[in-house]
Amino acid sequence: MTTHPEYLGQVAHARRDELDLTKQAIHSAVGLNPLTVSKIENGLAGRIHKSTFTRLDKVLQWEDGSAEKAFTSRRPPVKATTSAQPVPTVLYVPFPPDLIQKTVKLAEAVTEAAAGDERLATLVTEMDTVADRILRAWTIADIERQRYEGTLSSATIEMLLGHYMRRTPEAPTVQDQEELMYLRWLLGRLPESDSEQEERFAQRWVRVQRMFAASHRTSE
Repeated sequence: MTTHPEYLGQVAHARRDELDLTKQAIHSAVGLNPLTVSKIENGLAGRIHKSTFTRLDKVLQWEDGSAEKAFTSRRPPVKATTSAQPVPTVLYVPFPPDLIQKTVKLAEAVTEAAAGDERLATLVTEMDTVADRILRAWTIADIERQRYEGTLSSATIEMLLGHYMRRTPEAPTVQDQEELMYLRWLLGRLPESDSEQEERFAQRWVRVQRMFAASHRTSE
C-alpha cells in the first residue's frame, strides 16, 4: 500500500505550530515520544501504529481518522468541530512562600487553640480546608510554571513530596480530590488512576502551556 509519510509530516508540523505546541507538550498530553514526533514531522515514519494516529488526532485537534487519511491518501486533516475548553484567564501569581506558610500555620494554630470547643469545630474545619486549598493552588501554579520553563528538578519534587505530598491533606469534595490528583500527576507521582482522569490532566496541561505561551508573546 502506498503511504505518504512526508505529507503527514508537513501537515502535522504546520498544525503543531498553529497550536503553539512543543514536542514535549505533545508528549505530556498524549504520551508520544518527542523523537517519534520528530520522525513523523520529518516524513521518516514508514509505519505508524493505529494508536499513534489516534493520539495525533487528539492532540492536534483533528477529527477522528484525519491523521491516518493524511498518511494513506494525502487527504487534508479536518479540524475538530467540538468546542475546546476555554484557556484559563488567571495567570500565575508569585505569592511569597512565607505568606502561604504563614496562612497554613495560622490555620494550624487556630485548630490547636480551639481543640475541644464544639462551638468552633465547624469554623476550624472550614478554615483548615481553605488553608489547604490555598497551599495546594499555589503549589500547582508554581509547579506548572517550573515544568513549563523546564526548571522542575528532582530535588524540588522530593522537597514537595516531603513538605506537602506526605501530609494528609483535606479532600472534602470531588474537586479537592481532583486537584490533589492533578498535583501528583504534574510531579509524576500519580497512583493508579483511570485513563479518563489522566486524559483530563493531560488536556489541562496543554491548556496551561498555551496560557503561558500567550503570556510570553504578550510581554515580548
